[in-house]
Amino acid sequence: MRLNSLSPRGLWPVCLLTALLPIGTASAQGASFCPGPQAAPGAEEAYRERLAAIGRPQQLGQPATDIRGIDATGAGTNLARFKGQVILLDVSAMWCGFCKQDAAPLQFLYQTYGPKGLAVVTCLTEDVNGAAVNQSGLQQWVNTYHLTQPVMNDASGTWNGVAESVYVQATGGFPTLVLIDKAFNVQYIRGGLVMPEVTAMIDKLLAQ
Repeated sequence: MRLNSLSPRGLWPVCLLTALLPIGTASAQGASFCPGPQAAPGAEEAYRERLAAIGRPQQLGQPATDIRGIDATGAGTNLARFKGQVILLDVSAMWCGFCKQDAAPLQFLYQTYGPKGLAVVTCLTEDVNGAAVNQSGLQQWVNTYHLTQPVMNDASGTWNGVAESVYVQATGGFPTLVLIDKAFNVQYIRGGLVMPEVTAMIDKLLAQ
């Protein structure tokens, strides 16, 4: 177990190397994964109760839930605009160490598979203080990791927004990786980026 960083909402480390088994995966061994914000004993249960009151976790085989926000230029955007392509959605937080670690591999996937029809979209839901990400934060993320892939925020909020209450709730932490087929149905969702799993699923979905 590798402890990494502190949640802006808590006093104890939340990023760890875990063997979590999210929805639809055979194994998550080796995944770098940050559980959701927690602050004190009982906070995790309260956090999940709040999320459950907002919306159900995303289910495999069901239509993806759209996310609306702005991109790094300040222009309005949404996840559904990429319908018709295979979409790799990365829901991340700026305070999450493993989200930072995965930025370069996600850009690599975009460069490798983008010409074949893959859209890689990062949705940043929280800044380094746990607040909603603004345009400046999006631009900072793009510049820091030299990204050309789309990066957006969630205009609906942080823990009570679509990205966290629907997608992150399905795995319990950051980063949450979601693969959406060309018909805009979710085919894969898990916490942490495991490259062999993701590339195998991308190849499968692109071939359909």
